[in-house]
Amino acid sequence: MEWRLLASLDPSEQRLVLGRTHRHRYAKGETLFHEGDLAETIHLIQEGRVVSRRTTPQGDVVTYAVLGPGEAFGEMAMLADDHRRSSTIVALEPVVTLTLRFDEFRQLCEEHSGVQALLVRMLAHRVDRLSTHLIDALYLPADRRVLRTLVDLCGQYADHARSGEVTLPLTQVEVAELSGASRPTTNRYLRRLEEDGLVRLNRGHVTVLDVEALRAVSAR
Repeated sequence: MEWRLLASLDPSEQRLVLGRTHRHRYAKGETLFHEGDLAETIHLIQEGRVVSRRTTPQGDVVTYAVLGPGEAFGEMAMLADDHRRSSTIVALEPVVTLTLRFDEFRQLCEEHSGVQALLVRMLAHRVDRLSTHLIDALYLPADRRVLRTLVDLCGQYADHARSGEVTLPLTQVEVAELSGASRPTTNRYLRRLEEDGLVRLNRGHVTVLDVEALRAVSAR
């Protein structure tokens, strides 16, 4: 397993951090935690993928990120005064996470200087991801954002590829939310991609039929 969060640590420090974690398993569709829940752990994804959702001020639930093996989530609650979860996390498939308690993480930071950089790395990764979404939303047309989202998701599910096909277990509505595009615009563009033979639209998921061709269209 290549842990992005732990990449800056030497092997002994990585073993030290992982040795303090606890393994948890979740079924497909299971909620790991809800927005607003009290929190005391950081999660490292060992297997499977999760989707992150937040509630807007208008009360709508929006999907904004898909995370997979090697990635981490839950660190924002450690910085909040009330230690409340900032999003809802749901398993898209069977998921295994390694959890590290906030108090154990702080102790590791105090005892090992290399570990102190972990939280900074997590926050920097989050800021970079959000900055990319913001720039895309400001400067890319909606169809290009949908296309980029599909390509990024194909990278996330590369290990599920069969003969150039990748099935994304997300609805068209979720693709729209991840793209920051309206549902009608996303649906129209997805249907156009289907007519071009690049995707197949199904109930509850989207299948990319030719990943390389999709990437080529994205690069134009």
